[in-house]
Amino acid sequence: MNIVMFVLDQLSFRALRAYGNRESHTPNIDSIRNRGVAAEACYCPYPLCQPARASIWSGQYNHRTRVWSNGRKWPIERMDETYPALGEVFSRAGFDTFHFGKKHDGGSLRGFVCSEELELKIPDEDPRFPFNMDTYADEYTVREVEKFLQDRSSKRPIFLVVDLINPHNICGWIGRNRFAHEPLIEEKELPLLPPNFDFSDISNRPPCIKYVCCSHIRQSQTVGWSPENFREYIAAYYYYLSRADSDIGRVMKALSSSSIDLEDTVFVVTSDHGDNMAARGSVTKQVSLYEEVTRVPLILAGRDIPHRAELLKGVCSSLDIFPTLMSLAGIENPGLALDGIDISSAFGSGVLPARDYVESEWFTEWGYTISPGRMIRSGNVKYIHYLEGDAEELYFLDRDPYEMHNAAFDADAASELERMRKLFRKYLAAAADPYLSLEVKADKRWRSHAVGYQNHEGLSAPEAER
Repeated sequence: MNIVMFVLDQLSFRALRAYGNRESHTPNIDSIRNRGVAAEACYCPYPLCQPARASIWSGQYNHRTRVWSNGRKWPIERMDETYPALGEVFSRAGFDTFHFGKKHDGGSLRGFVCSEELELKIPDEDPRFPFNMDTYADEYTVREVEKFLQDRSSKRPIFLVVDLINPHNICGWIGRNRFAHEPLIEEKELPLLPPNFDFSDISNRPPCIKYVCCSHIRQSQTVGWSPENFREYIAAYYYYLSRADSDIGRVMKALSSSSIDLEDTVFVVTSDHGDNMAARGSVTKQVSLYEEVTRVPLILAGRDIPHRAELLKGVCSSLDIFPTLMSLAGIENPGLALDGIDISSAFGSGVLPARDYVESEWFTEWGYTISPGRMIRSGNVKYIHYLEGDAEELYFLDRDPYEMHNAAFDADAASELERMRKLFRKYLAAAADPYLSLEVKADKRWRSHAVGYQNHEGLSAPEAER
Protein backbone atom coordinates (compact mmCIF):
# COMPACT_ATOMS: atom_id res chain seq x y z
CA MET A 1 0.00 0.00 0.00
CA ASN A 2 1.09 3.59 -0.75
CA ILE A 3 0.05 6.93 0.73
CA VAL A 4 0.04 10.27 -1.09
CA MET A 5 -0.79 13.18 1.17
CA PHE A 6 -1.46 16.75 0.06
CA VAL A 7 -1.18 19.40 2.77
CA LEU A 8 -2.24 22.95 1.92
CA ASP A 9 -1.54 26.04 3.98
CA GLN A 10 -4.40 28.17 5.31
CA LEU A 11 -7.30 26.36 3.66
CA SER A 12 -10.63 26.68 5.46
CA PHE A 13 -13.24 23.98 4.98
CA ARG A 14 -15.62 26.72 3.81
CA ALA A 15 -13.55 27.27 0.67
CA LEU A 16 -14.24 23.86 -0.90
CA ARG A 17 -17.14 22.50 -2.92
CA ALA A 18 -17.08 19.39 -0.75
CA TYR A 19 -18.31 21.59 2.12
CA GLY A 20 -20.88 23.59 0.18
CA ASN A 21 -18.84 26.33 -1.52
CA ARG A 22 -20.06 27.12 -5.04
CA GLU A 23 -17.71 30.01 -5.88
CA SER A 24 -14.21 28.52 -5.69
CA HIS A 25 -12.68 26.40 -8.47
CA THR A 26 -10.95 23.22 -7.25
CA PRO A 27 -11.61 20.44 -9.79
CA ASN A 28 -8.64 18.30 -8.73
CA ILE A 29 -9.49 18.33 -5.03
CA ASP A 30 -13.12 17.71 -5.99
CA SER A 31 -12.06 14.70 -8.06
CA ILE A 32 -10.28 13.13 -5.08
CA ARG A 33 -13.26 13.83 -2.83
CA ASN A 34 -15.68 12.36 -5.39
CA ARG A 35 -13.84 9.03 -5.17
CA GLY A 36 -13.69 8.87 -1.38
CA VAL A 37 -14.90 10.46 1.83
CA ALA A 38 -14.75 13.81 3.60
CA ALA A 39 -15.06 14.45 7.32
CA GLU A 40 -17.87 16.81 8.20
CA ALA A 41 -16.04 18.62 11.00
CA CYS A 42 -12.27 18.15 11.38
CA TYR A 43 -10.52 20.56 13.73
CA CYS A 44 -6.85 21.47 13.74
CA PRO A 45 -5.21 21.44 17.19
CA TYR A 46 -3.83 24.99 16.76
CA PRO A 47 -4.72 27.44 13.95
CA LEU A 48 -1.15 28.49 13.14
CA CYS A 49 1.37 27.01 10.71
CA GLN A 50 4.21 25.58 12.81
CA PRO A 51 2.14 24.35 15.77
CA ALA A 52 -0.49 22.75 13.53
CA ARG A 53 2.11 20.94 11.45
CA ALA A 54 3.95 19.71 14.52
CA SER A 55 0.69 18.17 15.74
CA ILE A 56 -0.09 16.45 12.43
CA TRP A 57 3.33 14.79 12.23
CA SER A 58 3.62 13.93 15.94
CA GLY A 59 0.00 13.12 16.82
CA GLN A 60 0.38 15.27 19.94
CA TYR A 61 -1.37 18.26 21.47
CA ASN A 62 0.76 21.40 21.25
CA HIS A 63 0.79 21.85 25.00
CA ARG A 64 2.80 18.61 25.10
CA THR A 65 5.30 19.44 22.35
CA ARG A 66 5.51 23.14 23.34
CA VAL A 67 5.51 24.07 19.66
CA TRP A 68 3.49 27.16 20.44
CA SER A 69 4.45 29.85 17.94
CA ASN A 70 5.91 30.62 14.53
CA GLY A 71 9.12 31.94 16.13
CA ARG A 72 10.68 35.41 16.47
CA LYS A 73 10.20 36.57 20.06
CA TRP A 74 8.97 33.12 21.08
CA PRO A 75 11.50 30.86 19.36
CA ILE A 76 10.81 27.14 19.06
CA GLU A 77 13.44 24.51 19.71
CA ARG A 78 13.25 21.20 17.89
CA MET A 79 10.54 18.97 19.29
CA ASP A 80 11.73 16.51 21.91
CA GLU A 81 12.62 13.24 20.15
CA THR A 82 10.81 11.25 22.81
CA TYR A 83 7.58 12.21 21.04
CA PRO A 84 6.39 10.03 18.15
CA ALA A 85 7.01 10.96 14.53
CA LEU A 86 4.77 9.73 11.73
CA GLY A 87 7.67 9.50 9.28
CA GLU A 88 9.69 7.32 11.63
CA VAL A 89 6.78 4.92 12.19
CA PHE A 90 6.24 4.40 8.46
CA SER A 91 9.94 4.24 7.67
CA ARG A 92 10.42 1.48 10.24
CA ALA A 93 7.43 -0.33 8.74
CA GLY A 94 9.21 -0.57 5.38
CA PHE A 95 7.86 2.51 3.59
CA ASP A 96 9.99 4.91 1.58
CA THR A 97 9.04 8.22 3.21
CA PHE A 98 9.47 11.43 1.21
CA HIS A 99 8.37 14.98 1.98
CA PHE A 100 8.39 17.78 -0.59
CA GLY A 101 7.59 21.42 0.15
CA LYS A 102 6.93 23.45 3.23
CA LYS A 103 8.29 22.09 6.51
CA HIS A 104 7.87 24.60 9.38
CA ASP A 105 7.40 21.55 11.55
CA GLY A 106 9.33 22.14 14.79
CA GLY A 107 11.38 19.02 14.14
CA SER A 108 8.38 16.68 13.82
CA LEU A 109 9.17 15.52 10.26
CA ARG A 110 11.73 13.03 11.56
CA GLY A 111 11.77 9.91 9.43
CA PHE A 112 10.92 11.69 6.17
CA VAL A 113 13.54 12.38 3.51
CA CYS A 114 12.81 16.07 2.97
CA SER A 115 13.51 18.10 -0.16
CA GLU A 116 15.08 21.51 -0.04
CA GLU A 117 12.82 24.50 0.48
CA LEU A 118 13.71 26.65 -2.52
CA GLU A 119 11.83 28.97 -4.85
CA LEU A 120 11.42 29.13 -8.61
CA LYS A 121 10.26 32.50 -9.83
CA ILE A 122 7.54 32.44 -12.46
CA PRO A 123 5.72 35.36 -14.13
CA ASP A 124 2.40 36.54 -12.74
CA GLU A 125 -0.60 35.19 -14.63
CA ASP A 126 -2.93 38.00 -13.55
CA PRO A 127 -1.65 41.42 -12.39
CA ARG A 128 -4.50 41.63 -9.89
CA PHE A 129 -3.14 38.56 -8.09
CA PRO A 130 0.66 38.81 -8.06
CA PHE A 131 2.79 35.88 -6.97
CA ASN A 132 5.26 36.00 -4.11
CA MET A 133 7.65 33.57 -2.40
CA ASP A 134 4.74 31.27 -1.49
CA THR A 135 3.79 30.54 -5.09
CA TYR A 136 7.45 30.46 -6.14
CA ALA A 137 8.12 27.82 -3.48
CA ASP A 138 5.15 25.75 -4.67
CA GLU A 139 6.41 25.87 -8.25
CA TYR A 140 9.77 24.54 -7.13
CA THR A 141 8.09 21.85 -5.02
CA VAL A 142 5.86 20.57 -7.81
CA ARG A 143 8.69 20.44 -10.35
CA GLU A 144 10.80 18.49 -7.86
CA VAL A 145 7.94 16.05 -7.28
CA GLU A 146 7.43 15.63 -11.02
CA LYS A 147 11.12 14.87 -11.52
CA PHE A 148 11.18 12.51 -8.54
CA LEU A 149 8.22 10.52 -9.86
CA GLN A 150 9.65 10.36 -13.36
CA ASP A 151 12.98 8.98 -12.07
CA ARG A 152 11.60 6.62 -9.40
CA SER A 153 11.72 2.93 -10.24
CA SER A 154 11.46 1.34 -6.77
CA LYS A 155 8.52 -0.94 -6.10
CA ARG A 156 8.72 -0.43 -2.33
CA PRO A 157 5.63 1.12 -0.70
CA ILE A 158 5.88 4.88 -0.51
CA PHE A 159 4.52 7.56 1.80
CA LEU A 160 4.73 10.75 -0.27
CA VAL A 161 3.85 14.15 1.22
CA VAL A 162 3.35 17.15 -1.06
CA ASP A 163 3.24 20.19 1.23
CA LEU A 164 1.96 23.24 -0.67
CA ILE A 165 1.97 26.79 0.67
CA ASN A 166 -0.95 28.22 -1.28
CA PRO A 167 -3.46 29.71 -0.73
CA HIS A 168 -1.09 31.42 1.76
CA ASN A 169 0.00 33.87 -0.96
CA ILE A 170 -3.12 35.78 0.15
CA CYS A 171 -1.11 37.19 3.07
CA GLY A 172 1.25 38.97 0.71
CA TRP A 173 -1.71 40.15 -1.36
CA ILE A 174 -3.04 41.99 1.68
CA GLY A 175 0.30 43.75 2.16
CA ARG A 176 0.26 44.90 -1.44
CA ASN A 177 -3.31 46.19 -1.10
CA ARG A 178 -3.22 47.51 2.44
CA PHE A 179 -5.45 50.32 3.66
CA ALA A 180 -8.10 52.14 1.61
CA HIS A 181 -7.89 51.54 -2.12
CA GLU A 182 -10.08 51.35 -5.17
CA PRO A 183 -11.19 47.78 -5.93
CA LEU A 184 -9.02 46.07 -8.52
CA ILE A 185 -11.77 43.75 -9.71
CA GLU A 186 -15.09 44.53 -11.33
CA GLU A 187 -17.99 44.06 -8.93
CA LYS A 188 -19.68 41.49 -11.18
CA GLU A 189 -16.65 39.21 -10.72
CA LEU A 190 -16.54 39.49 -6.95
CA PRO A 191 -17.72 36.66 -4.68
CA LEU A 192 -20.27 37.33 -1.98
CA LEU A 193 -19.36 38.30 1.56
CA PRO A 194 -20.01 35.62 4.19
CA PRO A 195 -23.19 35.87 6.30
CA ASN A 196 -21.10 36.83 9.35
CA PHE A 197 -19.14 39.63 7.70
CA ASP A 198 -20.95 42.25 9.79
CA PHE A 199 -19.64 41.89 13.35
CA SER A 200 -22.42 43.40 15.44
CA ASP A 201 -21.61 41.20 18.45
CA ILE A 202 -18.04 42.43 18.96
CA SER A 203 -18.79 43.99 22.37
CA ASN A 204 -19.53 40.48 23.71
CA ARG A 205 -16.21 38.99 22.59
CA PRO A 206 -12.99 38.51 24.61
CA PRO A 207 -10.43 41.34 24.73
CA CYS A 208 -7.96 39.56 22.44
CA ILE A 209 -10.72 39.21 19.82
CA LYS A 210 -11.84 42.82 20.15
CA TYR A 211 -8.27 43.95 19.55
CA VAL A 212 -6.95 41.32 17.16
CA CYS A 213 -6.02 44.20 14.84
CA CYS A 214 -3.39 45.20 17.41
CA SER A 215 -1.69 41.81 17.48
CA HIS A 216 -2.00 40.92 13.80
CA ILE A 217 -0.22 42.81 11.02
CA ARG A 218 -2.54 41.66 8.27
CA GLN A 219 -5.70 42.66 10.16
CA SER A 220 -4.28 46.12 10.87
CA GLN A 221 -3.56 46.51 7.14
CA THR A 222 -7.28 46.24 6.33
CA VAL A 223 -8.09 49.56 8.03
CA GLY A 224 -10.01 51.62 5.49
CA TRP A 225 -11.15 48.65 3.43
CA SER A 226 -14.64 48.84 1.98
CA PRO A 227 -16.95 45.83 1.72
CA GLU A 228 -15.86 45.59 -1.92
CA ASN A 229 -12.21 45.37 -0.81
CA PHE A 230 -13.10 42.42 1.42
CA ARG A 231 -14.91 40.80 -1.49
CA GLU A 232 -11.81 41.15 -3.68
CA TYR A 233 -9.82 39.63 -0.81
CA ILE A 234 -12.01 36.55 -1.06
CA ALA A 235 -11.58 36.55 -4.85
CA ALA A 236 -7.79 36.67 -4.41
CA TYR A 237 -7.98 33.86 -1.85
CA TYR A 238 -9.91 31.70 -4.32
CA TYR A 239 -7.35 32.52 -7.00
CA TYR A 240 -4.41 31.32 -4.91
CA LEU A 241 -6.44 28.28 -3.90
CA SER A 242 -6.96 27.49 -7.58
CA ARG A 243 -3.17 27.62 -7.98
CA ALA A 244 -2.77 24.98 -5.27
CA ASP A 245 -5.50 22.87 -6.87
CA SER A 246 -3.75 23.09 -10.24
CA ASP A 247 -0.51 21.96 -8.56
CA ILE A 248 -2.33 18.94 -7.15
CA GLY A 249 -3.52 18.18 -10.67
CA ARG A 250 0.06 18.29 -11.94
CA VAL A 251 1.17 15.86 -9.24
CA MET A 252 -1.74 13.52 -9.97
CA LYS A 253 -0.80 13.52 -13.65
CA ALA A 254 2.82 12.71 -12.78
CA LEU A 255 1.64 9.92 -10.48
CA SER A 256 -0.39 8.34 -13.29
CA SER A 257 2.80 7.98 -15.34
CA SER A 258 4.95 6.77 -12.45
CA SER A 259 5.84 3.34 -11.09
CA ILE A 260 3.43 3.80 -8.17
CA ASP A 261 0.38 1.52 -8.24
CA LEU A 262 -2.47 4.02 -7.83
CA GLU A 263 -4.98 1.21 -7.26
CA ASP A 264 -3.01 0.40 -4.11
CA THR A 265 -2.75 4.00 -2.90
CA VAL A 266 -4.56 6.08 -0.29
CA PHE A 267 -4.87 9.80 -1.04
CA VAL A 268 -5.26 12.43 1.69
CA VAL A 269 -6.09 16.12 1.31
CA THR A 270 -5.99 18.41 4.34
CA SER A 271 -4.68 21.73 5.64
CA ASP A 272 -2.72 22.95 8.62
CA HIS A 273 -5.40 25.51 9.54
CA GLY A 274 -8.01 27.75 7.95
CA ASP A 275 -8.57 31.37 6.98
CA ASN A 276 -11.21 33.83 8.21
CA MET A 277 -12.34 34.56 4.63
CA ALA A 278 -13.76 37.95 5.74
CA ALA A 279 -15.88 36.47 8.55
CA ARG A 280 -16.38 39.19 11.18
CA GLY A 281 -14.41 41.51 8.91
CA SER A 282 -11.32 39.39 9.60
CA VAL A 283 -8.53 38.19 7.34
CA THR A 284 -6.09 35.25 7.46
CA LYS A 285 -5.81 33.86 11.04
CA GLN A 286 -4.69 35.02 14.47
CA VAL A 287 -5.88 34.52 18.07
CA SER A 288 -9.45 33.52 17.23
CA LEU A 289 -10.67 29.92 17.50
CA TYR A 290 -13.69 30.27 15.25
CA GLU A 291 -14.88 27.73 12.68
CA GLU A 292 -13.21 29.37 9.69
CA VAL A 293 -9.71 29.03 11.16
CA THR A 294 -9.91 25.86 13.26
CA ARG A 295 -12.06 23.68 11.00
CA VAL A 296 -10.14 22.20 8.08
CA PRO A 297 -10.92 19.84 5.21
CA LEU A 298 -10.05 16.19 5.65
CA ILE A 299 -10.55 14.12 2.50
CA LEU A 300 -9.44 10.50 1.98
CA ALA A 301 -9.79 8.30 -1.09
CA GLY A 302 -8.27 5.20 -2.60
CA ARG A 303 -7.65 1.65 -1.43
CA ASP A 304 -10.22 0.26 1.02
CA ILE A 305 -12.03 3.61 1.19
CA PRO A 306 -15.51 3.46 -0.38
CA HIS A 307 -17.02 6.56 -1.89
CA ARG A 308 -19.63 8.19 0.33
CA ALA A 309 -21.55 11.14 -1.08
CA GLU A 310 -22.56 12.32 2.37
CA LEU A 311 -20.01 13.87 4.72
CA LEU A 312 -18.84 11.66 7.58
CA LYS A 313 -21.07 12.78 10.43
CA GLY A 314 -19.60 13.96 13.73
CA VAL A 315 -16.33 15.57 14.74
CA CYS A 316 -12.68 14.61 14.46
CA SER A 317 -9.23 16.17 14.73
CA SER A 318 -6.13 16.53 12.59
CA LEU A 319 -4.52 14.51 15.39
CA ASP A 320 -6.50 11.53 14.07
CA ILE A 321 -4.54 11.44 10.80
CA PHE A 322 -1.54 9.69 12.42
CA PRO A 323 -3.39 6.70 13.94
CA THR A 324 -5.82 6.43 11.01
CA LEU A 325 -3.06 6.12 8.41
CA MET A 326 -1.33 3.53 10.60
CA SER A 327 -4.55 1.54 10.68
CA LEU A 328 -5.07 1.76 6.90
CA ALA A 329 -1.49 0.60 6.36
CA GLY A 330 -1.90 -2.31 8.77
CA ILE A 331 0.79 -0.98 11.13
CA GLU A 332 0.35 -2.04 14.74
CA ASN A 333 0.77 0.75 17.27
CA PRO A 334 4.12 0.04 18.94
CA GLY A 335 2.96 1.54 22.24
CA LEU A 336 2.79 5.15 21.06
CA ALA A 337 0.76 7.50 23.26
CA LEU A 338 -1.11 9.44 20.57
CA ASP A 339 -3.68 12.15 21.26
CA GLY A 340 -5.77 11.27 18.21
CA ILE A 341 -7.88 8.20 17.44
CA ASP A 342 -8.33 5.90 14.45
CA ILE A 343 -11.38 7.09 12.49
CA SER A 344 -11.23 4.51 9.68
CA SER A 345 -14.40 2.77 10.94
CA ALA A 346 -16.34 5.83 9.70
CA PHE A 347 -15.47 5.03 6.09
CA GLY A 348 -17.93 2.16 6.23
CA SER A 349 -20.45 3.47 8.73
CA GLY A 350 -20.53 7.10 7.64
CA VAL A 351 -20.34 8.19 11.27
CA LEU A 352 -17.15 9.33 12.99
CA PRO A 353 -16.30 7.59 16.28
CA ALA A 354 -18.00 9.12 19.31
CA ARG A 355 -15.86 11.25 21.61
CA ASP A 356 -16.51 13.67 24.43
CA TYR A 357 -14.87 16.59 22.65
CA VAL A 358 -12.28 17.85 20.21
CA GLU A 359 -9.83 20.57 21.21
CA SER A 360 -7.94 23.47 19.65
CA GLU A 361 -5.61 25.90 21.38
CA TRP A 362 -3.84 29.23 21.05
CA PHE A 363 -0.81 30.79 22.70
CA THR A 364 0.95 33.30 20.44
CA GLU A 365 1.96 33.87 16.82
CA TRP A 366 5.30 35.64 17.22
CA GLY A 367 5.52 36.35 20.96
CA TYR A 368 4.67 40.06 20.75
CA THR A 369 1.34 39.46 22.44
CA ILE A 370 0.46 36.27 24.30
CA SER A 371 -3.20 35.36 24.58
CA PRO A 372 -3.61 31.75 25.76
CA GLY A 373 -6.95 30.27 24.75
CA ARG A 374 -8.66 26.91 24.39
CA MET A 375 -11.63 25.66 22.39
CA ILE A 376 -13.56 22.46 22.89
CA ARG A 377 -16.48 21.26 20.81
CA SER A 378 -18.91 18.69 22.20
CA GLY A 379 -21.72 17.68 19.88
CA ASN A 380 -23.00 20.92 18.38
CA VAL A 381 -21.89 23.08 21.29
CA LYS A 382 -18.63 24.99 21.23
CA TYR A 383 -16.92 26.56 24.23
CA ILE A 384 -13.95 28.95 24.09
CA HIS A 385 -11.98 30.34 27.00
CA TYR A 386 -9.17 32.94 27.09
CA LEU A 387 -7.07 33.64 30.14
CA GLU A 388 -7.07 37.37 29.53
CA GLY A 389 -10.13 38.66 31.34
CA ASP A 390 -11.28 35.11 32.16
CA ALA A 391 -13.27 35.48 28.94
CA GLU A 392 -15.73 32.90 27.63
CA GLU A 393 -17.56 32.24 24.38
CA LEU A 394 -20.40 29.78 23.80
CA TYR A 395 -21.94 28.84 20.46
CA PHE A 396 -24.73 26.50 19.46
CA LEU A 397 -23.49 25.52 16.00
CA ASP A 398 -26.70 23.79 14.93
CA ARG A 399 -28.57 27.10 15.03
CA ASP A 400 -25.65 29.55 14.84
CA PRO A 401 -23.13 27.94 12.45
CA TYR A 402 -21.45 31.27 11.71
CA GLU A 403 -20.92 32.09 15.42
CA MET A 404 -22.67 35.41 15.16
CA HIS A 405 -23.89 35.48 18.78
CA ASN A 406 -21.84 34.70 21.87
CA ALA A 407 -24.38 32.92 24.09
CA ALA A 408 -22.10 32.89 27.17
CA PHE A 409 -24.03 35.89 28.52
CA ASP A 410 -27.52 34.49 27.87
CA ALA A 411 -29.56 33.52 30.94
CA ASP A 412 -31.26 30.66 29.09
CA ALA A 413 -27.84 29.19 28.19
CA ALA A 414 -26.55 29.14 31.78
CA SER A 415 -26.97 25.41 32.30
CA GLU A 416 -25.25 24.56 29.03
CA LEU A 417 -22.44 26.99 29.86
CA GLU A 418 -21.89 25.25 33.17
CA ARG A 419 -21.90 21.84 31.47
CA MET A 420 -19.22 22.99 29.05
CA ARG A 421 -17.18 24.51 31.87
CA LYS A 422 -17.19 21.12 33.62
CA LEU A 423 -16.25 19.37 30.39
CA PHE A 424 -13.45 21.88 29.90
CA ARG A 425 -12.07 21.15 33.34
CA LYS A 426 -12.31 17.44 32.54
CA TYR A 427 -10.29 18.02 29.38
CA LEU A 428 -7.62 20.04 31.22
CA ALA A 429 -7.13 17.22 33.72
CA ALA A 430 -7.25 14.37 31.20
CA ALA A 431 -4.82 16.07 28.80
CA ALA A 432 -2.50 17.36 31.57
CA ASP A 433 -2.84 20.77 29.94
CA PRO A 434 -0.99 23.51 31.90
CA TYR A 435 -3.30 26.15 30.42
CA LEU A 436 -4.38 27.80 33.70
CA SER A 437 -0.75 28.44 34.66
CA LEU A 438 0.25 30.17 31.41
CA GLU A 439 1.18 33.83 31.11
CA VAL A 440 -0.74 36.61 29.39
CA LYS A 441 1.15 39.40 27.67
CA ALA A 442 -1.00 42.26 26.40
CA ASP A 443 0.35 45.79 26.83
CA LYS A 444 -2.40 48.35 27.55
CA ARG A 445 -1.51 50.25 24.39
CA TRP A 446 -2.78 47.23 22.44
CA ARG A 447 -6.15 47.52 24.19
CA SER A 448 -6.68 51.28 23.99
CA HIS A 449 -8.49 52.34 20.79
CA ALA A 450 -12.23 52.28 20.23
CA VAL A 451 -13.47 48.72 19.72
CA GLY A 452 -13.74 47.73 16.07
CA TYR A 453 -11.04 46.65 13.65
CA GLN A 454 -11.59 49.65 11.41
CA ASN A 455 -10.80 51.87 14.44
CA HIS A 456 -7.26 50.55 14.69
CA GLU A 457 -4.62 53.26 15.01
CA GLY A 458 -0.92 53.20 14.24
CA LEU A 459 1.22 50.09 14.06
CA SER A 460 0.37 46.60 15.26
CA ALA A 461 2.43 45.03 18.04
CA PRO A 462 4.65 42.92 15.72
CA GLU A 463 5.53 46.04 13.71
CA ALA A 464 6.06 48.31 16.71
CA GLU A 465 8.18 45.88 18.76
CA ARG A 466 10.50 44.49 16.09
